[in-house]
Amino acid sequence: MSGDRWARLTWQAGDPGALAGDLARWLAIRPGLVDGGVWRFDLGGEALDIVPWRREGPGDEPTADGRLVFEPIAGGSDVPQRDPEARVALVGVAWATVELDRAEAELDPWLFAAERSAGDGDAHADPHLGARTRLRRGTSLPGGTLVLAEPDTEGRLAAALARDGEGPCALYLRSAEGLDAWAAAARGRGVRLSARRRGPLGTAVLLLGRRGAGPHLLIVENSATAARPGTIAP
Repeated sequence: MSGDRWARLTWQAGDPGALAGDLARWLAIRPGLVDGGVWRFDLGGEALDIVPWRREGPGDEPTADGRLVFEPIAGGSDVPQRDPEARVALVGVAWATVELDRAEAELDPWLFAAERSAGDGDAHADPHLGARTRLRRGTSLPGGTLVLAEPDTEGRLAAALARDGEGPCALYLRSAEGLDAWAAAARGRGVRLSARRRGPLGTAVLLLGRRGAGPHLLIVENSATAARPGTIAP
């Protein structure tokens, strides 16, 4: 299974069209409509599908902001080709957990291709999420970098765990025009942003206006491959 992609990234929502419209305005990119009422965003070669809510039990009702899911791909698929010139590209996915070591061990089979650079495996901080994190790289899961995140405050990550349990909770995105230019244009579109803070993938801003449990969107200055390990937020 070397090099294969074993999951797709979806965002389940009670109203996929409304969420897709919000994302299109926030990110200034247009989705395409595919079969089954699914809206697809191309994030630098990585697909994000906005899909109808998929109930996992009788009491599993849609939440206001939806949830991120890694959906298994039976038999695997080819790893998508990245577009280095993409206006907005996915460079990492945060995985909420209550225990970093256990989560890393459980996810290790899907990260077999990961190569740790110096400092990977150490705890970093994400002040936007309220988390200590650990980075694992690979091609089997969407994003290229999995940011394992454990709460260190009663913040956004803790709220995501309380609502949805363990799993994807935030997307790290990079803009080809640079963080400052992207942020200025976003504010011009009426998008509310946090202050810049240094996190596991470099300096980032968080899109505000989402509920505390997310899912959350962060725009980072550096790509996942250019992030300097060992960086800790002030």
